[in-house]
Amino acid sequence: MKKITFIIAAALVALSASAHTLNNPVGADGRYIVKYDCAAGQFATANDMEFDETFTFAVDIKGTWLEDWLRETPTAEGASRAIAVNKWTSKGDVSGDTNRMKQISGTIWGMTVNYAQIFSNPDVLAAEVLQKDTVMYIYGQIFGFEYTADNPGAGWWMWGSATVGENTQADGADCLFTFAPYTGEKTSEDLYVEDYTDAAIYGFDVKGYAAPCATEATAVEDVNANLEVVATEYYNILGMRLEAAPENGVYVRTNVLENGKRVSEKVIVK
Repeated sequence: MKKITFIIAAALVALSASAHTLNNPVGADGRYIVKYDCAAGQFATANDMEFDETFTFAVDIKGTWLEDWLRETPTAEGASRAIAVNKWTSKGDVSGDTNRMKQISGTIWGMTVNYAQIFSNPDVLAAEVLQKDTVMYIYGQIFGFEYTADNPGAGWWMWGSATVGENTQADGADCLFTFAPYTGEKTSEDLYVEDYTDAAIYGFDVKGYAAPCATEATAVEDVNANLEVVATEYYNILGMRLEAAPENGVYVRTNVLENGKRVSEKVIVK
């Protein structure tokens, strides 16, 4: 699979914006719940993930300036608009190439991410982060960007009239969200963008980052791209075969290819 690498230089400016809050649910600690339950098609009930666990990070921009901004005519000719997140931790920065998000549904945008895999300093990660009972605090800013087929960064750091919360604080809390205390019991294997690529948004390869809900579906290999689908089957989440695709809820769609291979994916219909 072709890999594209690009570097975007951006200057951060001080912002004195009025408060803009996300529409994510808020947990018992007063911070946003950012973990998205892909199987249920909704936010999880808590941020129960550990720092080296892969999960889908999501934000709901309903009611923020970005909801209207996405509908406006892009500044760059022929571009489309999307949103991204600038994020940092209480123990150091994470990779700057892991910002873009993809629309999950409606005003909910997200990405599959493993923070340990994108953490910038491996020495600090081992000595201070991946230690029993450590709690990591994550800060962030949500902003807009524009992309074209030829330029995934046609417009970058597009704040509009304001960013969505300078630290995207929930109910006055001091950060965006926290991970569960570290136990090391939820360690995930490495993941890469190119396994679940969308060239317009994820047009570069990076470890620890992919499209939202990537770990909840079966990635289709390129070798199957030109094979004909000879049959399609539907199953509920318990594995029972259905006569047809449901009009709502969660089900598994299995395509039978001409070479006999079966390719399954989880489908969420609202």
